[in-house]
Amino acid sequence: ILSIWNSKNNPPIDHSELRRTFNSVKKLESKNTKKEIEITKFLDTVEKANADYNENYTRVPFALNSLQAMETKMNGGLIGGRLYFLGGIPSSGKTGLANNIADNICLADYPVLFFSYDDGLAELRYRTFSRFSGFGIEDFNQHRVLKSDIQAIFKTDQIKKIKANKYIVQEMIKIEEWAKMIEKIKGRHQKAPVIIIDYLRKLKTENSNSDERLRVDEILSNLTNLAKTHNTPILAISELARDSYKSGQRLSMASFKESGSIEYEASWLGILASVEENNGEYTLKNNWERIIEQDGNVDLIVFKTKRGTGATGKIPLKIDRDKMTVTDREECCVVDTVQAVSRQSMFGARRN
Repeated sequence: ILSIWNSKNNPPIDHSELRRTFNSVKKLESKNTKKEIEITKFLDTVEKANADYNENYTRVPFALNSLQAMETKMNGGLIGGRLYFLGGIPSSGKTGLANNIADNICLADYPVLFFSYDDGLAELRYRTFSRFSGFGIEDFNQHRVLKSDIQAIFKTDQIKKIKANKYIVQEMIKIEEWAKMIEKIKGRHQKAPVIIIDYLRKLKTENSNSDERLRVDEILSNLTNLAKTHNTPILAISELARDSYKSGQRLSMASFKESGSIEYEASWLGILASVEENNGEYTLKNNWERIIEQDGNVDLIVFKTKRGTGATGKIPLKIDRDKMTVTDREECCVVDTVQAVSRQSMFGARRN
């Protein structure tokens, strides 16, 4: 009909232009057409239950041989679809812990998408090299390592596996564009990447909101959707309020900046600090800067866990600032652990 109409124009519109116009209008109309909602899709079924329980369950190990107590207390790894938030006082090892976790995940043959807006690619690279090469971080910072040594480090089995799985993003890419990167990584590895963000407040979305609280709310909403859509864990480093740095200050979930939004969205929430415990409350030790700097002793206080992400409480850790490692720290008291108990199902089958 459109072609017949066009034949009567003088001169007629070129056929290819007519086709483009037709397709454009058709696409616009299809968007405006309201689709009928099929309400039966909202009913639960045994097929959905089995698929969610088995096919959609993802747990990513991150301990290697250095963070086993921490991994145990987090129920054996990071769970797909969950948001993990990590805060900490200055120089408590937030980036170091995140980078150790990222490398361990890569060595377990999972891809990692690391958005690094604090340390750049070179800094993360040298942190990783320090763990596995025998050189200290200052050897790299002060250019005391030969090029031939760097080439040899790249050829080691551990570094080859890490660099094949670790995607480090330094440029600012808005969250709405992350899904495309995730799909491409899934195409290469047949697994969605674990996402690590250093740090949260530097992220941007398509909407430029001048209200900081609303901006953070939108970021968190986008991250929640990404975690659920791709069934992958997201670990984000977030800032604490400045008042939280004072000696004797009590730490809690409210210690985070924009704490209300983070408390609500988080599946797991922890803070790195040097603390004293009294009646279930944690306060910063006096001279916490010296303790962390000289002894490397730091505590991961887990304030919130839900949806199978582990147990709350204190996890003692130790930082080696020369080798850029974060490891479990033994104390005189026993660290509580969470272990799966095999038991008989009430319906007859054995379950874990």
